[in-house]
Amino acid sequence: MTLMNAARAPQLLSNLVLVHGLNGDRIQTWTHDRTGVCWPRDLLPAKLPLTRVLSFGFNADIYGNTSVEGIRGNARALLSRLIDERDDVDSYDRPIVFVAHSLGGLIVKQALRFAHNETTYQSLATSTRGLLFYGTPHAGSSTDRWLQLARSFAPLHPPKSKSHILSPFHRLPSPLVQALESNSTDIADICEDFRHLARRYAIISFYETHAWPGTRAPIVDRMSALMMLDHEDQVPLEAHHLDLCRFADARDEGFRMTCRRIEMAAKGFVDAAGPLEEGGSAGGNIYYEVPSRSRAMSEERQGVRPITTDPRRLLMPPPPPQSQYAWVDSTASSRRRV
Repeated sequence: MTLMNAARAPQLLSNLVLVHGLNGDRIQTWTHDRTGVCWPRDLLPAKLPLTRVLSFGFNADIYGNTSVEGIRGNARALLSRLIDERDDVDSYDRPIVFVAHSLGGLIVKQALRFAHNETTYQSLATSTRGLLFYGTPHAGSSTDRWLQLARSFAPLHPPKSKSHILSPFHRLPSPLVQALESNSTDIADICEDFRHLARRYAIISFYETHAWPGTRAPIVDRMSALMMLDHEDQVPLEAHHLDLCRFADARDEGFRMTCRRIEMAAKGFVDAAGPLEEGGSAGGNIYYEVPSRSRAMSEERQGVRPITTDPRRLLMPPPPPQSQYAWVDSTASSRRRV
């Protein structure tokens, strides 16, 4: 762990936790290609001087990935690193806001489910106020599109030359790619697990409006990047999948929109109707139980409801000083306490 700024913990108002996506990196994911600006490190201190920023890193390579950790394993690693950080310098009642790109959003959702269920991490669950998702495939995307993303990273993509002999391991994409396929079991299960928690948080979903270079489609289309919640802030950005969370300078519209949403998310989501009670009432409004995945599938087979394979259906809401920066790498063999 590297301490990027020496501000004292009592001065801080909130924590921002960054989680990168597939083929991402704890620093480069947030760094603009042309200007070299890493906005959490270079731009955010002037806008949100009392926000402490942590960036979580994990092995997200598409090819040649030796990690055996999937979405759930990386979610547990995220919680473990965060609880260590809070033991060191944090106050347990300080708000947490997650900023996640692509696959990182699914890891965050799974991590929050674990945190709510396990005593060790419950302080993280209760401190979390908001979630910013950038191109997170809540309903998945096709394998071809993820491999198009890999081809933009020449060193990570298997050579096309027939004379270059590769082992089967290096020719096959990471299991993380399969987990991100449309209607995969992993994504459906994560959506089901998260459905009871969604209304606890302010949720902002940014989606790409530019096709991936050389194609006519985005990596994650709008319908997959949105959770379709009634309290979800849906924000289009003029960018392709990788540039969604990279900003050239402080004048970049995407950066200004991000800063505003971080401030909003730190305040949490306040439901005017009161707390959500499944099958009960809150603030005078009746909330009906959202069916479980197994029940929904059973009803589909019986013709009770139209057949759909979109896992987000289970998330559909019922009707009416200086900043501190530290890069947290889950692949590090040791962590030095600061």
